[in-house]
Amino acid sequence: MYSRIPQAFIDEVIGRTDIVELIDSRITLKKKGKEYAACCPFHNEKTASFTVSPEKQFYHCFGCGAHGTALGFLMEYERLDFIEAVEVLAQQHGLEVPKDNNSFIKNDFQPLYILLEQANTYFQKSLRKHQHAINYLKDRGVSGEIAAQYNLGYAEDGFENLLKQFDSAATQEQLIEIGLIKKNDKGGIYDRFRNRIIFPIKDRRGRVIGFGGRAIDDAVPKYLNSPETPVFHKSEALYGLYEARKAKQTARSLIVVEGYMDVVALAQHGIENVVATLGTATTSQHIQNLYRCTQEIVFCFDGDRAGRDAAWRAAQQTIPLFKDGLEAKFLFLPQGEDPDSLIRSRGKEIFLQYINEGDSLATFIFSKLSEDIDIRSPSGKARLAQLAKPLLEKFPNGVFKQLIFEELEKKVGAPIDYTSTSLTRPKPANVTSNKVTPVRLAVAALLHQPSLALEVDSIDFLHENQIAGVPLLSKIIQIWKQQPELTHAALIERFRDQPEEQQIQKLMSWDPPEMADPQATLQDALVWIQRKTQSSRVQELIDKQNTDGLNEDERQEFKNLLHQKAS
Repeated sequence: MYSRIPQAFIDEVIGRTDIVELIDSRITLKKKGKEYAACCPFHNEKTASFTVSPEKQFYHCFGCGAHGTALGFLMEYERLDFIEAVEVLAQQHGLEVPKDNNSFIKNDFQPLYILLEQANTYFQKSLRKHQHAINYLKDRGVSGEIAAQYNLGYAEDGFENLLKQFDSAATQEQLIEIGLIKKNDKGGIYDRFRNRIIFPIKDRRGRVIGFGGRAIDDAVPKYLNSPETPVFHKSEALYGLYEARKAKQTARSLIVVEGYMDVVALAQHGIENVVATLGTATTSQHIQNLYRCTQEIVFCFDGDRAGRDAAWRAAQQTIPLFKDGLEAKFLFLPQGEDPDSLIRSRGKEIFLQYINEGDSLATFIFSKLSEDIDIRSPSGKARLAQLAKPLLEKFPNGVFKQLIFEELEKKVGAPIDYTSTSLTRPKPANVTSNKVTPVRLAVAALLHQPSLALEVDSIDFLHENQIAGVPLLSKIIQIWKQQPELTHAALIERFRDQPEEQQIQKLMSWDPPEMADPQATLQDALVWIQRKTQSSRVQELIDKQNTDGLNEDERQEFKNLLHQKAS
């Protein structure tokens, strides 16, 4: 695969996509004048403030400030990354994302992905040849269907079984790089995984990035993972996420467990929205990856001290990312049970009952903070407030933050002073509160009437201009002069992940009264910029004349500028 998609292809996909049709297939839009409206899918509201412009191929919510193109909507609504969103739109239009090396920057890790997939195939074939490994999975209640669904494999006992499959020295170096082969102190090389059930770990796009191995004898450690590699990072990877994203339940929630076999065992009983961390504590990157796929995370831990400590670390990672509309639960299993043993002994319904009865994030926080505190006493209540306040202030501003502080106030029986700036209804996130400047008006005029760019004769005076907003204005004029057929949405995508992205998206929905005549607005702004630029240059030359003096060219420039200023 490639890390960059040609801009021309993105323009093509955007140009073929009708944003109204795309969004209407997911939420119901109603015609409202020239635009379409609905209740915003990104925050709770009773009055529709979410609008879609068929002319600009752009959506905007005046309540929460969400805005963007068709690609942006797919990324936010379906929690896709950019490449995945492009692939979805391309597929809808019968287009294939091109693999033209002249247009793409090739990913240097592609050979590693190929090698990992070849190893994955080898492990799967090996499983089918070894009955004792198949029997181990059968004894654990794993069917052939589930083994195939998760691509389970087997690494034979021995030090060179995988090694013999790849005999070139260059390939062996790559196998060392991806952690499938180890090198000893004497320079000898041997297989990392031996006599283990193999669990391939995949990224969101289904590419194998590493492996986990479960010993089927008394070998130590019981579980062995791939080491950190250029494509495998434990702090980001989640076993089963690729498979879980296909499950119907994932839209509602994702269950986080601790082991590979827990994921497979729950899938065996029809619970497929399950992922596992890879023997590491839950990280903020894990949380972000999970919330891109679902609105609710259910953390499932052992009920012992270690399990509760792990849950507390997960809660602390969740708090700064916990926006309004998200959910988190904490489930603690009976002593001595894990998801694998519990569902095999007591069945799916009992396990789901445990899920439903899990503690909410707020309940778990207050329960944890109240340990070893007598909250019936004034000093205990003061201690709870002291512990809770700095932690709760890490929540993003919003309704949930307000409510959890109100809950704290009820528990301690006293008002709590905290630093939230959004206890009232969020101010509509548009640009009308910003200062109206000629440059902002010029950009807005172009966004309302792109053909105006063709009427601008020369923009030389805009190049390398330091007036705020002028570099963005210059870029927009250049883009539309070169490609006048470009849509608004395609223009916005030119600025994706650039510093100007948010600015241009906000200006897209701005319609100030000062811009009744877009053509006059743009011309007035360009004249203002030119005069301001000239005045700044005149002052620079005056300052230099008073210090170092001017050379012949600068004296002539000074004379010309004064003449232009007087005319």
